[in-house]
Amino acid sequence: MSDLVHIVNRGPDIETTNYWDTEHAHGGLCYLSGNAGVLRFLVPPEAEILLTEMRTGHSATIETSVHRVGLVDVVFEDGTETPFSVAIDPRQIERALTPGHCTLTVWISRGKILTLPCQVKET
Repeated sequence: MSDLVHIVNRGPDIETTNYWDTEHAHGGLCYLSGNAGVLRFLVPPEAEILLTEMRTGHSATIETSVHRVGLVDVVFEDGTETPFSVAIDPRQIERALTPGHCTLTVWISRGKILTLPCQVKET
């Protein structure tokens, strides 16, 4: 991302961020951030239409994309063979992902709206 994203953390939560005002957020691009063992998936207003599908997930998986080479999928596991997923470019990820189990929270400009157990696979 060319816009520099600033996040002030409160442990695993986001105290403040300028992400919502970036060109990428206005373009509808999500952003994956992490702190205190929690991954935070920021969904800008232009992409909030995706929230209904995200809420069907009972857990999440982050893995190499099955949609396009070089991307990463954030998969909202709902127990079906074709769960909803969002493909993101590695430039939309704040830090290197470590394989293992963690928590994924989903954030919109008004705050945290979803918390899921998550498994990060080798990406």
